[in-house]
Amino acid sequence: MRNTMRFGRAVIIGGSMAGLLGARVLSDFFEEVIVLERDPETGGPEARKGVPQGRHAHGLLDAGLQVLDTLFPGLVREMYAEGGERMDMGRDAAWYTSGSWKPRYHSGIELILCTRTWLEWKVRGRVSALRQVKLRSGCSVEGLLLDEAGTRVTGVKVRSAEGEELLAADLVVDAAGRGSRAANWLEALGYGRPEEEKIGLQLAYTSRFFEPPAQYRGDWKMMAVFPRAPEEQRGGFIARVEGGRWLVTLHGYFGDHPPTTDEGFLEFARQLPKPDIYEAIREARPLTEAVMHKIPSSRLLHFERMERFPESFVVLGDAVCALNPVYGQGMTVCSLSAKLLGDTVGRQAEVSPGSLKGLARDFQNKLARLLSIPWRMGTTMDLKYPQAEGQRYPGLGLLHWGFGTLIDFTSVNTLACRQFYEVMHMRRGMEAFLRPDLLAAFAAYGLKSFFVPFPQRANVHTAPRAPA
Repeated sequence: MRNTMRFGRAVIIGGSMAGLLGARVLSDFFEEVIVLERDPETGGPEARKGVPQGRHAHGLLDAGLQVLDTLFPGLVREMYAEGGERMDMGRDAAWYTSGSWKPRYHSGIELILCTRTWLEWKVRGRVSALRQVKLRSGCSVEGLLLDEAGTRVTGVKVRSAEGEELLAADLVVDAAGRGSRAANWLEALGYGRPEEEKIGLQLAYTSRFFEPPAQYRGDWKMMAVFPRAPEEQRGGFIARVEGGRWLVTLHGYFGDHPPTTDEGFLEFARQLPKPDIYEAIREARPLTEAVMHKIPSSRLLHFERMERFPESFVVLGDAVCALNPVYGQGMTVCSLSAKLLGDTVGRQAEVSPGSLKGLARDFQNKLARLLSIPWRMGTTMDLKYPQAEGQRYPGLGLLHWGFGTLIDFTSVNTLACRQFYEVMHMRRGMEAFLRPDLLAAFAAYGLKSFFVPFPQRANVHTAPRAPA
């Protein structure tokens, strides 16, 4: 007899990080979880057509790392042992952003530096070992199945080399990333389209691996040079990853894109707001060709605002919110979203054993609240560029001044930097700044900003050294 605290079959569209983490959390509550992935199966940590961004730099922020460690006990420790770099955000990162260098100190905020392909391969290995989970590659989902009343999703239409099939499910999860067709499917089924927010950026980033020069003695494990909007629009990132390599990613907005030629890549790095990345790699030996990936926009789909939404269907990951990848929030938001899905299903199992009625709307509402902070943080700064295409609302200019001044303040006040990292790594919300001593110091700095030019009140020149 079926356990009334568990459900039958869940089908997940997409076998990337969102789909894999979704499969992990649903395996606690469903007798069977089937993950349908369009790409063919790979034999190792290889780039896939469906994840073109996989060859570029990624970050798993502290909150995401904690989720990963909870869902897969021992995985993070295993990755450190096999070459992943353990990094303290304050001590090991040389970070130049918005025109100044951040202070260096022991923060206690941890990241793992590794490639996206390796991380995903390690997670896939853990998920595929779960008894309840089946991974099916080379499968294309062509649409959703509805019940006779047209109110509940009952499965998906699948096409594979073996032909077409109708796959029944108690819950369907769309984790298909930016290529998700959920909005089109819902419209075709008579539900209408979700409201969309979009910020046009015309961003591209170009990456390649290097062998570090034998004589180089940097005191960082990661270095980032980000532009100060709107004056600058080029940035770069370099990190130690597994295999003793450097992964270098350069990016540029609005058509000012990093070239893929040897000379062009180096010259673009030399012309970043600071030349430190160029100085690191100019004597390094390239291990791969440079590859480019273009992101025309970031976008957020408001499924939670739809007047009608079918039961037994949820959307998560980049299928809902595709963030500007420059800020490194994507995989962490994905991890937290998967955890939220597991928590929501768990609560549903307690309150309504055997029933998923109301789950879809409940989850999309909760997910919208989770996404609000990373979305607003990123898009607020992106809209400082006059070339950025997107809706500008009343008071945005004041918000730009306030948030920009706060970012500047974090470069000269270590306590403010600590709180900023707490928010950035999604360990806390903006309430982290509501300390009387911090508010007073920020007010004084904000007043100073009206009278003292920025270069005279920030560390704009030399990267601070790491603490001993």
